[in-house]
Amino acid sequence: MTAIVKNAGVTTDRNGCLTVDHQQKTSVEGVFAAGDCTCGGMQVITAAGESAMAAMRASGYIRKVNA
Repeated sequence: MTAIVKNAGVTTDRNGCLTVDHQQKTSVEGVFAAGDCTCGGMQVITAAGESAMAAMRASGYIRKVNA
């Protein structure tokens, strides 16, 4: 799964995990990631929290771009 976004230019670490900032942003503008592909806590509850953050940030990004 991460190979697709890696080919699109998203930065990964040496283990192949997508790198994100504290807002779940990747190195590609408008692309957000969460859960196991970021190799965070690798637990369902952590992934759910990260996913909520990524969804909120992605929604805000889309609203800003389309304004």
